[in-house]
Amino acid sequence: MSTRFILAGVLAGVAMFAWGAISHMFLPWHEATMETFRDEDLVAEVLMKEAPVSGIYVAPMAGMMEKGISAEEQDKRMNEAWAKGEKGPNIFMSFHREGKSGMAMPMILDFATLVLMSFLMLWLLAAAPNLTLVGKILFVTIAGTAGIALVQLEQWIWWSFSTSYALVNIVDSAIRWAVGGLVLAWLGTVRDKNPVVRR
Repeated sequence: MSTRFILAGVLAGVAMFAWGAISHMFLPWHEATMETFRDEDLVAEVLMKEAPVSGIYVAPMAGMMEKGISAEEQDKRMNEAWAKGEKGPNIFMSFHREGKSGMAMPMILDFATLVLMSFLMLWLLAAAPNLTLVGKILFVTIAGTAGIALVQLEQWIWWSFSTSYALVNIVDSAIRWAVGGLVLAWLGTVRDKNPVVRR
């Protein structure tokens, strides 16, 4: 692994992390896709009572995931859940009972993830050595955006994530990977006999 390879991966991670900071801290589009509860203290009180552990919660389920019930009872509860779902509301929620202390650890993990994904993208670029600089940027942008688009669209389809939320995250990801792709395409291209990505 060459020094240039490592530099390209790390700096691409830095560039994408910087874009993420700009996108979330200075642009209003992410906040515009989110709603708030009228009385979040009341909601928190109910959730702390009814959600015994941290995790992903889905409703209505009508108890069909309860252990030990017969297949017949499970089918009955599934039909009940579908009937409730048709009337609404439908809930897909990430719930964390424990408190969080600052943003330092999430930011560190996010940066590490972006660097790791940058190295993975460099490896993919190595399989397409004849691309032009612009071609490499487009390759990285499309490959990176396709992954997040799949996740966002499936959440939109199955869990009723809002259209605006899904689209903002897809566009945000496309910009982030275009920024990272520029760094990867430029610094990830070397002129020695064993290039990471050939010109």
